[in-house]
Amino acid sequence: MARLRLLPGELVEVKDEREIMATLDDKGTLDGLLFAPEMRKYCGKRLKVLKRVNKLIMEGVGRLQRIKDVVILEGAICTGEYHGGCQKSCPLLWKEVWLRRIESNER
Repeated sequence: MARLRLLPGELVEVKDEREIMATLDDKGTLDGLLFAPEMRKYCGKRLKVLKRVNKLIMEGVGRLQRIKDVVILEGAICTGEYHGGCQKSCPLLWKEVWLRRIESNER
């Protein structure tokens, strides 16, 4: 599948859950990135790309990890409801393969 190379401000649609699940391994991850239960409610929704993510600090080990084809979407925040009521409100990380670019004529 071709890389989307999404940029901030672009409009995307989150693919349906069935399509996303087909990309995941037995741990519910793609390239080590978890498709968290909180992300399901965004399936089928249209959101704007807030920013690209190229690296992050792995919690628990404090190691810098480079990642590819990952974006943050505006307003897509982890509620913590599936993580013991965590209140950090972390932005959810999205693999581009889980998204579909919305062309200007589709808006």
